[in-house]
Amino acid sequence: MKNVTLVILSLALAGCAAGKVKTAGCPACPPCPPPAEVAVPPVKPAEPLVMFTPAPEALPVFMDADASGPLLKAALLNREYFQRNTTPGTPYTFGSRKVTRTELNAANEEFIKILQSSPAEADLDRLIKERFDIYQMAGRDSTGTVVFSSYYEPTLEASLQKTAEYKYPIYAKPADMVSINLEDFNEKFKGEKLTGLLKGNTLVPYLTRDEIDFQGGLDGQGLELAWFRDRADIMDLHIEGSGRLQLPDGRVIKANFAATNSHKFKGWLSALVESGAMPREGISHEKGKQYLLDNPDKERAIMSANRRYTFFKLNTDIDPETGPDGTYGLPLTGWRSIAMDNNLVPMGAIAFMRVETPNVDKDGNLLGRKQDSRFVFCQDTGGAIKGPGRVDFFAGAGKKARTFAFKLWDPGTLHLLLLKEAK
Repeated sequence: MKNVTLVILSLALAGCAAGKVKTAGCPACPPCPPPAEVAVPPVKPAEPLVMFTPAPEALPVFMDADASGPLLKAALLNREYFQRNTTPGTPYTFGSRKVTRTELNAANEEFIKILQSSPAEADLDRLIKERFDIYQMAGRDSTGTVVFSSYYEPTLEASLQKTAEYKYPIYAKPADMVSINLEDFNEKFKGEKLTGLLKGNTLVPYLTRDEIDFQGGLDGQGLELAWFRDRADIMDLHIEGSGRLQLPDGRVIKANFAATNSHKFKGWLSALVESGAMPREGISHEKGKQYLLDNPDKERAIMSANRRYTFFKLNTDIDPETGPDGTYGLPLTGWRSIAMDNNLVPMGAIAFMRVETPNVDKDGNLLGRKQDSRFVFCQDTGGAIKGPGRVDFFAGAGKKARTFAFKLWDPGTLHLLLLKEAK
């Protein structure tokens, strides 16, 4: 009996320890501690592929189909850019290499030497492959396909005085506009900028297109530079970033880029389509402009969809062969300059593009399509040119450039050239 009692007592105590069996003579067991939490490190998302090293057999034939004069001119402007910017700058990643302006300048100098030697086509291809490491932009889907668009320097009719015919203005950069380069505070914001105005001690976003054009946000400040017949022409100028102004007295001056309000960009033709006003199929600048002229009550909603606003400075002493200044601080060269995402690709990089393009004659007539390949230079940026899958090609000025710019939206490839490291 004693043994039975001991067994029962033992079982009761064991039950108490396990928190499962309770008796009247046993105090409540303390709660079991919660299971220890195992810290799981957050999974870092894979960074998108920017560029890769293609296999030798996958390299293109480096053959340039256009005149060599503008190519050398663009290369020499690139040289001037590096002469003005002698510090190495923030490094960029090219495959396994960290690249600064020092390496880019060396590549540009070697490229100039090759151009000045006037090599035959076969020799050009051989020299490029012998002397340069070649990288391919990965594109949006990491397969190497990028989408090419094009922009140009428009020639638009304008007046330096407001009249009954010319009543819509473009503006100079406002004095209260404050711009901040975020890269100065943190390298991870390379190429990013904020623009706003101060209200007390707080920086707030700058005025939008609606606030400026339709609410009179800049009235009375004397910022008007020139006047246009309609807002569609002004929107073209805003989108292209600069343009030539044909004045009533026959003079031609330039409206050069000065700044933007840094708001989000949206194409006004896209806004027309999304509003249901016009079908996407067959839409053109001319059709969109005529729609706004026929439906002035729709203009505010369509135009204001693009919140980004561009400001200008006038230049009356112009060289007809010189393009507008690019982001790199010097003139762009028609058919030789491109805009890229400066977060991913540095200013001054040498590139080789291949894409099927519109075939346009000097009078702006579209003759069909043709395969194009050429060397270009990364000398500009664009509000809508983001990521490794977008390239904006500068077509220069004139009728040919205008037709070309409106008709190019095609997939192709872009390769970047970097001088091989000394072994």
